[in-house]
Amino acid sequence: MKKLTLLSTLLFGPFALAEQTPLSYDYIQAGSVQIEFADIPQFTARGFEVLASKEFGYGVFGEATYFDTKDNKFDEEFTADKWEVAVGYIHRLSSKTHFDYQVGYGDIDLGLSNATDSISTGTEYFILEANARHSLARNWEVTAGLEWQFWREGSDQKAYNLGVQYQWGSVTLGAEYTKYSDSEIFGIHGRYAF
Repeated sequence: MKKLTLLSTLLFGPFALAEQTPLSYDYIQAGSVQIEFADIPQFTARGFEVLASKEFGYGVFGEATYFDTKDNKFDEEFTADKWEVAVGYIHRLSSKTHFDYQVGYGDIDLGLSNATDSISTGTEYFILEANARHSLARNWEVTAGLEWQFWREGSDQKAYNLGVQYQWGSVTLGAEYTKYSDSEIFGIHGRYAF
């Protein structure tokens, strides 16, 4: 957590004097992610994540996410990739505080391979998610959320996530931490609102 706080301070410090901008659900986002699994502690998979969100009107929005990560150790390669699509509803409590609720569908694939053998596993799942977004002074935004994944194979997952972002006009820089039942993800991203 200290790394995440330090990284956020270094990334967002130079922009601390811009004006407040409204919360948007129309954006594209790309960033770097790192995922660790409790059952596979020797690997720390790193890679990229892309996300797109679009508000359709009447508080309804759609979201799509994809990430691809890998790690090479001990002459083996571990891979973890995931995609999700969701539709949600935005409850605007005030101009600075929004809640959103989502239902969705996703797929995760894990693989381990070496020069001669490979194994893989994965599952599809349904998603229920609730998030809170709050805009602070000087364009800072904090986020918090809860997520439930109902896996077709394997154990269902529960998660919470925490994030911080700095908005500078149409551009946002952010960092996020998500803790699942058996894994955790750290990420930093850039976002463009349209």
